[in-house]
Amino acid sequence: MIAAVQLKDLKKAIDSVSVCVPSRSFIPVLAGLLIEAENKETIRIISNDMEMGVTVKCQANVEETTSIVLPGKLFIGIVRGMIGEIVTINTLPDSLVTEVKSGKSIFKLTGFAPENFPVFPPFQRDKFLTVKSEQLRIGLNRTVFATSNDETRGPLTGVLIEGKGPFLYLAATDGHRLSLHKIKSLNDHVGEKISFIVPSKVASVVMRTIVGERVNVIPGQGEIMFDMDTVSIYSRLIEGEFPEYESVLPTEFTTTVNVNRKIFLEGLERTSLVTTPEEETIYLQIHDGKLSMTCESQGLGLAREEMEIETEGQAVNIAFNSRFLIDCVRVVPWEKVKIGINGEVAPVLIFGDNDDFRHLIMPLKVREEE
Repeated sequence: MIAAVQLKDLKKAIDSVSVCVPSRSFIPVLAGLLIEAENKETIRIISNDMEMGVTVKCQANVEETTSIVLPGKLFIGIVRGMIGEIVTINTLPDSLVTEVKSGKSIFKLTGFAPENFPVFPPFQRDKFLTVKSEQLRIGLNRTVFATSNDETRGPLTGVLIEGKGPFLYLAATDGHRLSLHKIKSLNDHVGEKISFIVPSKVASVVMRTIVGERVNVIPGQGEIMFDMDTVSIYSRLIEGEFPEYESVLPTEFTTTVNVNRKIFLEGLERTSLVTTPEEETIYLQIHDGKLSMTCESQGLGLAREEMEIETEGQAVNIAFNSRFLIDCVRVVPWEKVKIGINGEVAPVLIFGDNDDFRHLIMPLKVREEE
């Protein structure tokens, strides 16, 4: 391969592919980056750790359309440290040695044969979902935080993506909270339900990497491809059944709160400053058009704040994990947040004027008042 690439474009490309380049691997080629010429004007840079893979297209001036696998972390470090405008990548004839040059810097790297690098499986493109890129980014941002960190919980460690009619539904739960988001699809699924669970790591990578105006979401046999203008992200899917969630969403409430999102979030963040990872409880008292929030932990002290709210129904004392509550309110898209409550122990629904986003959270046991 002989190719010349703008350094700024190459740096952007390696930022995307670096997410699945392991520092070490029992199979050395898996710790590499496959660099191949697509044509005389484009190179592809590919990483693949066998669970997830990323392909990035990068504009280049290509003189020789061959390919090479270079040591991933080393190549990434070299490119990030370069200061020239153009990077030339030149694989020496009949050799695995590649020269990487920019400005007055030159490196000679020993690579791997490209035929040993694992390729992505072929995807049938006759069944896929198309959504606006920004809408998918927003939807993932409003759900991925609710996934479980416990790898033994299978489906709960990922984001459910369902295509039903003209909409794409995203859902995530760790058993204590449930986050739901609805996106308008740009193509109809002709009545066929498409459903799969994407690992949370992959969902986060897609959210950060999204480029272009549209994303094609292409399911395969136990695999998924997020295909964008210049970036494609491949992943294995999580096996298992995602919990039925529609039936657990309450529709009627004994107490309804309407509160300004910004004021509520700032109050939660201030009050929770005295919490610790072992003591994250926040206590809410709702009565007479007021919301009082209290946090207390041994060794740090107590914080209490009160604010004006709109309420309907019964007064109630209720407690939550403060971090869970803050996670949700941070991504709420409305100026006003509605909180639907049915007593101290039933699941609480956080919602707004439309059903694009809904969040269910389990309360904690309320302490006895002194």
